[in-house]
Amino acid sequence: MARPIQQVEQDLTQLRKASSQLGQELTAAYQSYFTSLALTLRKQSIQGCYYLCTTCYPEAFLKLNYDRRTQLLITLKRVIRNVISDLVVHIEPHRPKHRPTDEDEPTGELTSIPVMPMDWFETPASLATWQQNIEAEIGHSLKEISYKVNLLLQQAQIMPPTIPKQILEASAEADRQGGSTANVPNILSILIERETTGGHIPEDNADDRLMLSTAIELDRADESPQIVQIHSLYLRLTEVEFSDVTVLSLRKNISQLVDKVNKLRREYIHKQQELKIAEAESAWRNSWFED
Repeated sequence: MARPIQQVEQDLTQLRKASSQLGQELTAAYQSYFTSLALTLRKQSIQGCYYLCTTCYPEAFLKLNYDRRTQLLITLKRVIRNVISDLVVHIEPHRPKHRPTDEDEPTGELTSIPVMPMDWFETPASLATWQQNIEAEIGHSLKEISYKVNLLLQQAQIMPPTIPKQILEASAEADRQGGSTANVPNILSILIERETTGGHIPEDNADDRLMLSTAIELDRADESPQIVQIHSLYLRLTEVEFSDVTVLSLRKNISQLVDKVNKLRREYIHKQQELKIAEAESAWRNSWFED
C-alpha cells in the first residue's frame, strides 16, 4: 500500500524547492563558464582565421589591398563577438535578444534554438530541459561562428567559391569525412573530388563529394577527376575547452551539477508515480461499498 497522499505531495514540494535551488547553482556555474569560454572561443576562432588566411590561402589573402584586408578583419572580429555575446541571453531570461545585423556581416541560414520556457526551474524535468537547451545553444553558436566566418572568407574570395555548403556550415557529415589538420585545432582539412570537364562547378553540385585526405592514389591520365584540398574553420567544443585549463575546470563543475539534476529528475518521476498509485488506491477505497 502506498504512503498517504499528503506525505507524497510534501516530498514533491521539497523536490521542486531543490530543483529551484539547483537551477540557481547551475545558472551561476554557466555564467562563470561562459565568461571563460567567451575569451577562449574568441582566441581560438581568431587563431583559426589567421591560419586559414596566412597558411591555407596566403595568395588569395595577399591579393586583397590594405583597406579590404582591414575591413575583412574588423568584420571577422565583429561576427565572432556578436555570436558569443548572444550566448549570455539564454541564461539571462530578462535580457532581450535584439541586435541589429551589420550590413557587411554575412547572414546565415542556420536554424535557431527554440526559446526556452520561463518556468525552467519549476521541476527537475524542466530544469533538465533547460540545461540541455543551453548545451544545444553552445553547439549551435560554434556552428554559427564557423559558418559565418567561412562564408565571409568565401565572399572575400579567399576561400574557393566551389566549396560544398556542408563544409561551410561545419556539418557533421563534413566532419565525418575529414579531420583536423595536424597541430591546428578547429580546422577542417579535406579533399574534394570533382570532374575536370564542364568548367566551373556550382557550390551545391551534387557530383561533388567529400573524401578523406589520406591514402588517395591519383591516376594522372587526362580523364582523371581533379582533387582539390579545402581548409575551413570548424570549431569543436572539445578542442576549444581543451585549450584552457580554467574552462575545463568549470566544465567539470557543470557536469557534477548535471549529475545532481539527473538524480533529482529520476527521484521526482518516482514520486510522481507513487502519487498516482496513492491517488488510485484512495479512489478505489472511496468507491468501494460492502454488500
